[in-house]
Amino acid sequence: MRFSVLALLALAISVVSAAAQSAPSPRFDVAAGYAFMRDQDLANNNPDISANFPAGWMASVGGNLRSGLGVAGEVSGSYKTISIPGDQPKVRVYTFLAGPRFKRSSSRIAPFGQLLFGAARASTSVLTVTETVTNFAYQPGAGLDVDVSRRLGLRIEGDYRIVRSEGTNSKEPRFTLAAVFGF
Repeated sequence: MRFSVLALLALAISVVSAAAQSAPSPRFDVAAGYAFMRDQDLANNNPDISANFPAGWMASVGGNLRSGLGVAGEVSGSYKTISIPGDQPKVRVYTFLAGPRFKRSSSRIAPFGQLLFGAARASTSVLTVTETVTNFAYQPGAGLDVDVSRRLGLRIEGDYRIVRSEGTNSKEPRFTLAAVFGF
């Protein structure tokens, strides 16, 4: 897992340095799509339970402030039902994040890196009882926007969300595939 984090960090650093050299691109974008998340703590603490959240979505908005530097805001949801005998708990994780995005957009393929900060809200439901917690989260990530046409693109993104709760970090790697609409 440490190799994955180092690889993601190296990719983000290369995207940032490339973004600093890119041509200005006054552009806003809206993206929406599928998100697949894995809860590393669930995997480590309960090896018999799948830690994958196969049902998920994400929506984001972004805009360039100057050449290569922009801002992004994102909301997402990830869901799973834990398969155990008896009443099966339903787990939902929602995030509300914003932060800087570094993007090189001088060609049809635009690499980007971002570091988003905000809140993660997790809830677990069994029968009629629901427990909900909200914690600070930050999410470094990197990806590619590929232009399909002048106003439509495809986004492939990998993130490594960290949720800070009661003095410990919960780690949630995530992969997204989204449609991007440019303005």
